[in-house]
Amino acid sequence: MGRDRTPPSVVLVGAHGHGRGHLEQLAARTATGRVRLAGVADVRPLDDQQRSLAGDCRFDTDAGRLITEVRPDVVVISTPMHTHSQLALTAFAAGAHVLLEKPPTPTMAEFDTLAAAQKAAGVACQVGFQAFGSGAYAELANLIAAGALGEVRRIGMIGAWTRTESYYTRAAWAGRRTLDGVPVMDGALTNPFAHGVAMALRLDGSSGADSVDAVEVDTYRAHPIEADDTASARMTTASGTPVTAAVTVCAETSREPVIEVVGSAGRAELWYTEDRLRTADGERRFDRADLLDNLLDHVADGVPLFAPLAETRSFMQMVEAIRLGPAATPIDARFQRLDGHRVIVPGVDDVVRQAADNGALFCELPVAWATGKPFRWSEGDDNAVG
Repeated sequence: MGRDRTPPSVVLVGAHGHGRGHLEQLAARTATGRVRLAGVADVRPLDDQQRSLAGDCRFDTDAGRLITEVRPDVVVISTPMHTHSQLALTAFAAGAHVLLEKPPTPTMAEFDTLAAAQKAAGVACQVGFQAFGSGAYAELANLIAAGALGEVRRIGMIGAWTRTESYYTRAAWAGRRTLDGVPVMDGALTNPFAHGVAMALRLDGSSGADSVDAVEVDTYRAHPIEADDTASARMTTASGTPVTAAVTVCAETSREPVIEVVGSAGRAELWYTEDRLRTADGERRFDRADLLDNLLDHVADGVPLFAPLAETRSFMQMVEAIRLGPAATPIDARFQRLDGHRVIVPGVDDVVRQAADNGALFCELPVAWATGKPFRWSEGDDNAVG
């Protein structure tokens, strides 16, 4: 796949929703000769714009057949999480490198199977945590490694967004823990705020195997869904650092999520969706590199991947804890209000801040609606408690 050769061939699996962005990107890179779009797979037909972007490449409703027959250099997978494992395994078997949308899988067992298959196939797999391509993240990671913040005492991740009711009716898997008996795990921590959780863990150097000693989760729902829309998690890393994530999509005011790193010699705040970093030296915005380009450069020239599959295992430990834990506790109707098509939990904006600042779960704060019980899980623990 050197750049002096024929452009690498790419198959895109999933062209609707988030996949449309991948299709646009691949069409643009095909036009410049960076790649060759060899095929698109989707269970739904392409609309006129998508067909124009796909050009004369092959289209198939059967992704496995397309990958097996085309045998592309790279497969981009942008499909619901519960379909990731089989598609990625098919790509690995065909000798393809993979860009796999986040979260990589809904269960730890599937993740470990996937990681082993990738290693055996000798191919690369980049997970779609786009924020790992941010210069702001790289700068903060370098500051921590250099000891500029001193000893890291705690890391907090705060997410307060709003979503309309249509967010949970957009697809059959939206807001579900399972679909047709298969784990889906489409909750606030595992999907919309997944980037922040994965980044908070990795900033502590906790990303590979055996990186998280314990996970405690406390999940709630205001919407009539199966999974959580408001949740907190506290992860104790192998280095002993508490990493707390507190999030909701039922906020009164939508704000960009922030990761706060507190050390013995200073603190830093990273707004990862905006590539914005604030330290004692001031505030800066950074550029962001593209994950597909990084994957192509990795295969061609050996540059490090931004988000290799193996380095997302700590995030999967949190996903596993939520999967094994109890269903989200309903937030009583008296603690909700409807604003048009938005379900709001008044005061939740302050609650997520308090939880992250204090390293606390929601149920550990004086919050009337937080009536759930925390669930604690650690890998290899057959006696997880709630």
